[in-house]
Amino acid sequence: IKRKIFHHLSLIYLIIYWLLPRWISLPFLFLILVAMAVTEFIRLRRPELNAWFLAKFGGIHRPAEITGPSGIFWTLFGCWATMFVFTNKRIVLPALGFLVFGDTAAALAGKKWGRRHWPKNPLKTYEGSAGFFLISLVWALFFVRWPVAILGAAVGAWIESRPLPWNDNFWVPLFGALGLSVFNLFLGRH
Repeated sequence: IKRKIFHHLSLIYLIIYWLLPRWISLPFLFLILVAMAVTEFIRLRRPELNAWFLAKFGGIHRPAEITGPSGIFWTLFGCWATMFVFTNKRIVLPALGFLVFGDTAAALAGKKWGRRHWPKNPLKTYEGSAGFFLISLVWALFFVRWPVAILGAAVGAWIESRPLPWNDNFWVPLFGALGLSVFNLFLGRH
């Protein structure tokens, strides 16, 4: 739960993109991404600095983050890449919400009710994916028509459940936006 509360800080990226023009938000977030990448690079090459960071953020890091980039880095990278590739705010904002709200719902539902694990990803459960889908669907309905919201949330839930390279925080908003874009082309018109 502590990790997911911290994860909600990515709402800041969503709010920056929502409120500021794209020509301001993208360079601003890119500068933060570069600073974070430099920090991660140094942290991973200096054991004493890595130990200090892990002590400060104890309890919210995963084992892979001890020797690899943190989820914070992947979250910002995925959000920024989504904002860069997709220009329609009505697509980008729900995709970012998939990461913020859907990912949290997946973790909480998976911990509370998760019994059946995905065959290729034993860390994820069908129940967690259902939580992701439901919360993402509700969020997406604020931005796109219901058929697009249903299919986009399904894509996001599927991607979140897959054992993809790097980190799902990078892939969820990108593939969520891609799914929303494609479905919006065919189903978004009245």
